[in-house]
Amino acid sequence: TGGPGMGGPLQSCAVAARTLSVLWGVPLVSVNHCVAHIEMGRVACGADNPVALYVSGGNTQVLAYLDGRYRIFGETIDIAIGNCLDRFARAIKLSNDPSPGYNIEQLAKKGKKLVELPYVVK
Repeated sequence: TGGPGMGGPLQSCAVAARTLSVLWGVPLVSVNHCVAHIEMGRVACGADNPVALYVSGGNTQVLAYLDGRYRIFGETIDIAIGNCLDRFARAIKLSNDPSPGYNIEQLAKKGKKLVELPYVVK
């Protein structure tokens, strides 16, 4: 990957990728992990110039696609939304299978009480 990710898995996969590249005689191409996820959605939906909220364990970004590239309009600097959801799920003892965010969403769908939260802009 040419972008964010966790060190250990990236290192082991990079060794495997370099090995396969040499064995098969094909070039090794660096790919930004976040952009790869967004591009899959862009292609699947047929969106020309999407605005995306990218949420993962370590990154949260608001991005827009224009003229062949992504521009970041905002990102978290303290705790990523995905990491926050992971921690919340652990705190209430939710399973990781299939994912903490999905399991939180399923519980939320069963909720009957809406709690008003203050809207704060900094």
